[in-house]
Amino acid sequence: MSILSQKQSEPTNFFLMNDQPFICPYCGTRCNEIANLYHTNAKAIVEQCLNTQCGFVCYELEDEYFLRLWMIN
Repeated sequence: MSILSQKQSEPTNFFLMNDQPFICPYCGTRCNEIANLYHTNAKAIVEQCLNTQCGFVCYELEDEYFLRLWMIN
């Protein structure tokens, strides 16, 4: 399923960003960045699984609390 064919009624999946490339939680294939909204207030990246049989789409979000912990030190 691609982001274009994803039904509007389907739940959106959110994951926290980290320093590793994003891996699909369902099939383990690497994901491709299809939209970068990091420069907006959303601070998100839209990812899609590269496995054509899977096509999982999700958002990676920045964790504000985690970033503040790193800034303290």
